[in-house]
Amino acid sequence: MAQATSIDWTEATEPLLGPLPSLRLEGIHWVIVGGESGPHARPMDPAWVRQIRARCLDRAVPFFFKQWGGTRKSRTGRQLDGRTWDQFPMAS
Repeated sequence: MAQATSIDWTEATEPLLGPLPSLRLEGIHWVIVGGESGPHARPMDPAWVRQIRARCLDRAVPFFFKQWGGTRKSRTGRQLDGRTWDQFPMAS
């Protein structure tokens, strides 16, 4: 699978601090989602991430889940519903 060497329009939703029910994906070629990390990290609700993933899948926009975040992000990992989401845009 060829991956893009440059991305025209990327929507990075990190840190994701709340739901984005009106997230528009028109013209977006890649969505990256991640939680906040560090000593004062605020929690991220899995429902927020799933909502964005569902919208991306519905519109065929590659979805990349970077991390859950937290004060010890190495412990929280980056799996969502039992798998990693490492989708990348295709090269043009």
